[in-house]
Amino acid sequence: MPRQSAHSTRAALEARLADGGVPDKLGKYQIGEELGRGTCGVVFKAFDPFVKRTVALKLALARKTGSNSQSERTFFAEAHAAGSLHHPHIVSIYDAGTEGDFNYIVMEYIDGRPLSDYATGKAGPLSADEVIDIGFRCAKALAYSHERSVLHRDIKPGNIMLSQADGAKIMDFSIAEFMQGAGVSTQAVVGSPAYMAPEQVARENIGPRTDLYGLGAVLYHLLAGEPPFMAQQMKMLFEMVRYAPAPQLKTLRPELPEALCALVDQLLEKEPEKRPATGEQVAAALAKMSTRIRHAERQVRRKENRNALRSLRFFTYFADAEIDELLAVATMLQFRAGDRIIREGDSDNAFYIIAQGEAEVRKGDAVLSTLAKGDVFGEMGFVTASRRSASVIAQSEVLTLRVTQAAVEQVSEGCQLSYYRTFAETLIFRLAMTSARLQAKG
Repeated sequence: MPRQSAHSTRAALEARLADGGVPDKLGKYQIGEELGRGTCGVVFKAFDPFVKRTVALKLALARKTGSNSQSERTFFAEAHAAGSLHHPHIVSIYDAGTEGDFNYIVMEYIDGRPLSDYATGKAGPLSADEVIDIGFRCAKALAYSHERSVLHRDIKPGNIMLSQADGAKIMDFSIAEFMQGAGVSTQAVVGSPAYMAPEQVARENIGPRTDLYGLGAVLYHLLAGEPPFMAQQMKMLFEMVRYAPAPQLKTLRPELPEALCALVDQLLEKEPEKRPATGEQVAAALAKMSTRIRHAERQVRRKENRNALRSLRFFTYFADAEIDELLAVATMLQFRAGDRIIREGDSDNAFYIIAQGEAEVRKGDAVLSTLAKGDVFGEMGFVTASRRSASVIAQSEVLTLRVTQAAVEQVSEGCQLSYYRTFAETLIFRLAMTSARLQAKG
């Protein structure tokens, strides 16, 4: 039997979806209403009965034609790229799989609307303060993504969700790329034309500044009511993106803050080198423009810290709310390579958990052991407030959570139980290892 073309298989699946030909269940997921569709797939509201949460399930529009098909590899690129990212302003990927003819990705469900609804006026206009807040959160998310070598390549209003609870969240990493070194070499024009950077249109090397151009185009659209460039013919649009200056935002909206207009203009510079280098620089600039951002920045930092701790074995028994409780009373400390975290001979009643980085335990000039992400130290000092028997020195940038007895006494009983359960297990394991080493020497 001859294999169907990609166009015919896509058309067949689209027809099947239009006729309600989606099963009630895929894997463990119970399929609900359709939420939307794009070039890569159709998104449904679904329910995961195992963890009892609502999710969004995305079905590929191309039918499965073999595990090595290009369409399947392209579809699952989203799960590969976004699945490695865990940030409060990036939509989380939970699962991916194949069921019969269907390939699917399961992701976080956002109770909100895409920014495209606001850009087109469907959901009403946004204030300048709200747009600054959106830009700040997206810039922080892009900074995080780029630090992990992931380029989104398709930043546009339709790929940013806005919810009352969590603010802006970037989604749809279906054409994302992993950077090799400073950027990505591209041979094809990919992305959404109205928000593509000049280097994307010209098929030149792209990098983090390319995503930041897209963010600038999104902010421009939200503030001006239209994208920076519009044309009926694609060739003309591409010419405008490459060579024409965008209409001045300050001229279109004189009441907008000058600093905001200047930042958007800088993000839309034709030459990448003239744009801000990182999402952190954009976020810092936006943070100066609105007092509302200060609260948002604290929220982002708290969620980033919680996410850094959530993956550690010490917090296996903790609920998210309990981690938040501990973060509120304990202290997150950052150290540079060579910094001394604790000093031999000092009195300190704190217990430390390494969230990121590596450190060495030293007795005098001798290195006793190496500590990495998830490792803990300082148990005896926490219990007895005795003098430290060794020093701990950062070998890279280290992020630690410092917990004192006074801090633990301030959290809820449930949080205390979770903490002392894990602390006791850690202490017992450490004593057992010490005993085993002594027996081996004997």
